[in-house]
Amino acid sequence: MKLLCNSVTISLLSLTSITAIAQNSIIDKVTDDGDIKYGIEALTTWKSEYLHRGFKLSNQNLGFQLAGQVALSNTSTLDIGIHHDAATSNGTFTETGAYIDFTQDIGDLSYTYTLNLRDYDNSTFKSGADIGSKVNWAYNDTFDLTAELSYDTGASGFYGEVKGSAYKNISNDSYLLFDTGFGLTSSYYGRTGLHHFFAKFEYVYNINDSVSISPYIGTSLGIHSNAPDSINTGIYFAVSF
Repeated sequence: MKLLCNSVTISLLSLTSITAIAQNSIIDKVTDDGDIKYGIEALTTWKSEYLHRGFKLSNQNLGFQLAGQVALSNTSTLDIGIHHDAATSNGTFTETGAYIDFTQDIGDLSYTYTLNLRDYDNSTFKSGADIGSKVNWAYNDTFDLTAELSYDTGASGFYGEVKGSAYKNISNDSYLLFDTGFGLTSSYYGRTGLHHFFAKFEYVYNINDSVSISPYIGTSLGIHSNAPDSINTGIYFAVSF
């Protein structure tokens, strides 16, 4: 396996998100002095297809992630994590990575600065660092908009994304999440322009305060001539400590 280059959307899973579970905060612990909040989460993911930024990396895929989040203040958080993904059907694709994110909340806006290191084997993607930022606008408690831009040293190009997310509570223990948006590329693995449209529908059920399970169905429709069309499914299983 190639060494990680020096320099994971991966956001703390809340993947996935995430980022989706991958993008929900896992902060739920408070120290005795009541000042420092922190959380640790272990996530297992199965996907019928592994698509990243509109590129298909493998068929059936199993992934593991260990992530932590610390509240630096009432308005800023630090997320760190490691993950590993591997094809479970044909092929020997693997991805191993680590990331660190810093988020600052200012009113209804959240600004996140990200550094992801990824190492690929048997993949069309190249190992490298992904450096980027994103801004999230919380319109209300049930809808938000996110725009992000990053530079990937492995791809030698830029990737941008705009998406909207809607949430709907079903009960105290479950809710629905819907994401939709589009991705853009600039010299990203040789592709430039509008790249793909995507949508994802997810059901999240909290088994208890520490364990949740989330099946989903998603689609990716290629706009670029080389971007694939896909309908895929998967499930997240998360345990927080």
